[in-house]
Amino acid sequence: MPISESLTPRDMRGRAPNEDALGFDRLARSFLRTLVRQGHGTVAHVQGAPGSGKTEFMRRCMHFVEVEREALGSDIVPDLFGVTTWYNPWVYAKQGNLLAGLVATIARTGGANTASQIDRARDIVSQMNRLRFDGIVPESAGSALTPNDVDPVERIRRGVTQLVDLVKQGQRGRLVVFVADIDLLTPPVRLAFLDGLRLLLGGGADVAVVVAMGREAGLASIRSRDGDISTLAATRLLDEMVDFTVTVPKVDIRRIGSLLRRYIGVNEVVVRRAFGEEAMNALTVAASHRQLGIPRFLERLSARVLMLSDFTLEARAMRELSEAQWSWVVLSERWPEFRRFMIRGGKDRWLQLKQAVAALNLDGSPPRSGAPAEIGDWLRQDPLLADYLRLHTDGFDRDNMGVYWVEDTLLQAGL
Repeated sequence: MPISESLTPRDMRGRAPNEDALGFDRLARSFLRTLVRQGHGTVAHVQGAPGSGKTEFMRRCMHFVEVEREALGSDIVPDLFGVTTWYNPWVYAKQGNLLAGLVATIARTGGANTASQIDRARDIVSQMNRLRFDGIVPESAGSALTPNDVDPVERIRRGVTQLVDLVKQGQRGRLVVFVADIDLLTPPVRLAFLDGLRLLLGGGADVAVVVAMGREAGLASIRSRDGDISTLAATRLLDEMVDFTVTVPKVDIRRIGSLLRRYIGVNEVVVRRAFGEEAMNALTVAASHRQLGIPRFLERLSARVLMLSDFTLEARAMRELSEAQWSWVVLSERWPEFRRFMIRGGKDRWLQLKQAVAALNLDGSPPRSGAPAEIGDWLRQDPLLADYLRLHTDGFDRDNMGVYWVEDTLLQAGL
């Protein structure tokens, strides 16, 4: 299935198929080399912070599998990857059977004998419907002991193996299924899906499933079953459900500016008209903090900047913004509750903020006693916020009237 047909519009928005917008290609290639060395029925886990680009990472992996196999290196036989498909389980969430959706997606992928594939998929789904995935033991003996029937689990596994063989139609190379947006499901449903994957793949089907799921989402799914266990225990249980894990890092600080320009696109002229020719450079400086390098956040920030720019032009209130003013725009998107806390505190709060940040220990640990209590609480609870304020608090204090102008404009613009 070509990439353009297998990805959702959100995955493809503004990106060329051969472009590494987030700098993931090296990681994608090494990940794929590891994947092909795994046995049949592999489940690989792609984790990362919310909005870190897990879907984009899988898109780059799919690009190499389908288009640039030679880029994987001479040590990788090109046809070790045969057929690929993309699966969004949340589409099937309301139907109540995410595994049936996965089987149906595989049945519609590749192969020349679609009718046979659909028939095989129907048999697998009918067997799955006889099983429970909620951990509750039924009062009756269960379908496994139904007279004149084989074990339904074994029948499901054989059926999946046969379905994959039909899809591949004798080709060499593994079927690879990329599963996105698991984080959108509730924790118990995530766990049931992972449990079901192990069941489906236990028969040795020549398939690898790559699941994108944030680490916290994965731990929450384990705790939905086992209660409030320690992070270490939950991590071990999660690791047992997958064969190996790769963590998608935040965007490199050097790419933040280029990514902002990508999201703003041709509308950059609007930003320059509203806030001056150097507006994009100033915005990039304000946003260039490594821990802010999350694609989804930068995309939201770009939308805020464009709406602010449009409103400023409508109001004929164009002006060049200082670094402190741009930093306030960044802060208003990333920490909206702290923004409200600061603005409602009056002018004295700027001095309190400066005192609290000055009380931060040099090693970045929480403020010492004696710092303003309320702001100290914010800094203790959010080290990322403390880091960002360390860089920009002096500017907020020097240009607090400019910050108030930006805040007033943000409010008028509905932001």
